[in-house]
Amino acid sequence: MPQDPVVQKLDVHKDNSPSNSGNALNTRSVLISIGMVAALAELSYAVMNLSAMPVYLKFSMGYPAGMITSICAAFLMCEGVMKGPFGILGDRVGRKWLIVAGPVLSVFTSILTVFVSANQWYFFVLLRVIDGLGAAALWPSALVMIADLVPENRRSQAMSMFNVTYMVGLALGPFIGGSANDLTRKLMPHAHDPRQASFYITAILFAITAVIAGIRIPDIRPTHETSSEHEGGSGVKEFFQHLRSIPEMLTMAFVTFLGIGLIMQIIKLFAIDEFNVSESQYGALLIIPCLFIGGFSMVLGTLGDRIGRVKAIRIGIGLCAISLWALIFIHSEWALVVGGSIIGVGFVISFPAWMAHVSATCDPRQRGAIMGAVGTAQGLGAVIGVPVGGLLYDHANINLPFVHSQHPSHYVPFIGCALLLIVAWLIATFAIKESKGVTRTVESPS
Repeated sequence: MPQDPVVQKLDVHKDNSPSNSGNALNTRSVLISIGMVAALAELSYAVMNLSAMPVYLKFSMGYPAGMITSICAAFLMCEGVMKGPFGILGDRVGRKWLIVAGPVLSVFTSILTVFVSANQWYFFVLLRVIDGLGAAALWPSALVMIADLVPENRRSQAMSMFNVTYMVGLALGPFIGGSANDLTRKLMPHAHDPRQASFYITAILFAITAVIAGIRIPDIRPTHETSSEHEGGSGVKEFFQHLRSIPEMLTMAFVTFLGIGLIMQIIKLFAIDEFNVSESQYGALLIIPCLFIGGFSMVLGTLGDRIGRVKAIRIGIGLCAISLWALIFIHSEWALVVGGSIIGVGFVISFPAWMAHVSATCDPRQRGAIMGAVGTAQGLGAVIGVPVGGLLYDHANINLPFVHSQHPSHYVPFIGCALLLIVAWLIATFAIKESKGVTRTVESPS
């Protein structure tokens, strides 16, 4: 299989002379740089989205869960809608400065959040929209840069790097955010609001992310600059024609993240309400399983290259669905940890295979646009799921005899997520087909 033009271009720019070996632009060093930025960005967004915002809006602002998830949905809506346009922009102007711009925006939104009062809910929405713009600029560009650099038969393995960064963020984000709040409460008992400490932490993390991205990420120019075929097939018309050819992929992306959205912003509130854990205790419960999964994610991520990407997607989503049902039937914080761990395993199997499968269907010149469009479908699903999950969490008066809880409505979003994951598994099983020409053997790294 011929290399993509970007990979060929990298090879041209390699400098193997001893004097310049430290500055040589090679695939491995670029992947390491993207991994560093992705890890810090995931950690920053995890502290912000999974720890700081839900708790701050509920206990400091006094908002109900439905309002909290609606505010958080503004982030997801903007991120989801703008991934496609930013993907197109990255195809045309390059990826680096979009990756840098994302965390820079969130430095300012993190600081500004602490100055918003409870009756100014619309400012929380505005700041969440700006954060969404930053995330939409960062993630498609980072994913597409990897797809550009790595040969197709090793792409699942490379994409699994994002599993490591996600698990690091999921493991440390709630712990860092919750510990910062709890520690501030102990050391500064007369502080105006100890829960604001998380936002200063996120501002610092986002600033470090932006600096490293600016220094380490190379300014690789778009593929079409070196492609003589550009004039014939990378326009908007061809882009929409390609989208019409992948309705099953867009549908599966939407359904999966509709389910994830139902529980995304209420998991921490669920643990606090159901099991009476503190913020730092909740974070501590996640550290060991998430780091364990992250440690094995590079191995699990190669499954798509070995057995086929679509088969890996089916296995991963199936594990997630089964584990979520087990979590629903067993009312225990340890069930939450164990079930969540198995869901994490399913995620690290399916996600890199999914992104590699999507990238394999794209013309390299439109890879950012197509992967951004699939990201938009995911985002739209989450946008709908998040506020619906909050409303169900507060107001779903449904008799659930198999749920042993004083608040059965708290489990309704989880049941909805489990049902939608089954639908996603059915789509993956009967509608998603293996892309042509996928090689199922993993080459040893050069």
